[in-house]
Amino acid sequence: MKYWKKITSKALALCALALAAALVLSASASTGNVNLMAVNERVLLDLTADNMPRTVGGVLYVPYTMLSYQATGIDLGVNAMYSTTKRTLLVTDGELGVVFDTRANTAQDLSGITVPAQAMVRNGTVFVPIDWLCEYFGTIRCTRTRTRYGTLIRLTSSSAILSDRAFLSAADNLLADSLNRYLESGGSGEGESPAPPDSGSASEPPSGGELYLALRWGDDGEECVRLAEGRGLRALFLFTPEQLREQDDLVRRLVGAGHTIGLSLEGEDVEACLDQAQEGRGLLAAIARCPALVAGAPNLDREGRDALAQDGFAVWRPTLKGTDYSTGAALARKLDPQQVNYVEIGCGSGGARFLRAALDAMEEENCQIYQATAPALA
Repeated sequence: MKYWKKITSKALALCALALAAALVLSASASTGNVNLMAVNERVLLDLTADNMPRTVGGVLYVPYTMLSYQATGIDLGVNAMYSTTKRTLLVTDGELGVVFDTRANTAQDLSGITVPAQAMVRNGTVFVPIDWLCEYFGTIRCTRTRTRYGTLIRLTSSSAILSDRAFLSAADNLLADSLNRYLESGGSGEGESPAPPDSGSASEPPSGGELYLALRWGDDGEECVRLAEGRGLRALFLFTPEQLREQDDLVRRLVGAGHTIGLSLEGEDVEACLDQAQEGRGLLAAIARCPALVAGAPNLDREGRDALAQDGFAVWRPTLKGTDYSTGAALARKLDPQQVNYVEIGCGSGGARFLRAALDAMEEENCQIYQATAPALA
């Protein structure tokens, strides 16, 4: 009798677990895309409809509590502290710092100099542009990984032990729990509903293609800027050193508007590209007081790109180039929904028309366009 009681007890427990998992997966299939949260090796289980990270105008915003030692108990080396009386948020590593004033909708460094970043308040929660902060401080990193439960937004420092892949395997049950709590809070995700997950796979494609967008500067550049900004997008703009000299006022405006400025290195070998990179760094620092952290070098092989990375650059490598397609719509149709795409479109003659068609097609296909910053490309 005792034996059968043990068997029955185990069977009931297994059925309960299976039912709970089925409920979570069924619910996730009926909701929009959900963004889960983790810091180093900890899944944040307090995910609700009010504090879920979300993408606005191509910029990923996360609740400031992901950076708060008081909230997570994890010291990332960068801490966020909110003043309810002043309604200001201080994000600092002890040396550098940014103060977001949510009433005035401004952001300044500790010297009082305005910085090209902006916080967002939603349902009483302050959200911050995490990729920009990662680039500003340089000691934290934000990754996005598709899972069967949604997209995991993971913030890590140098003290993180597990890779994203190892962490996903170790945290599978906690991710399911986080999704379940989110759904219980009344959350319904953002965007269109993903397809039901395959129980044999830890990852699922998004409802539309996901991509980072780079625009290589040319004659139609200013019109391309207007097209991107008209849709609330912030993009990576690639300039040669010569173009930086010629467009200094415009470069300052782009930096002030929150776009990423990268270097277009057209040398035929690594030595020439490194020389151009050094020149571009100096020019960008002088023109916009901005570091050059992203570089594209189409003529370099893997060894040359590695040399650029060792020199401190996040290397831009497009998987789809506008020059390979007759129309922007044709390019958009080639987006791979199974992985993140890296799309480069030239701003030369006809570039604005091509970009407009591409953006129209991407919007129709419910694509997610992310801002290509150094931390995102690393």
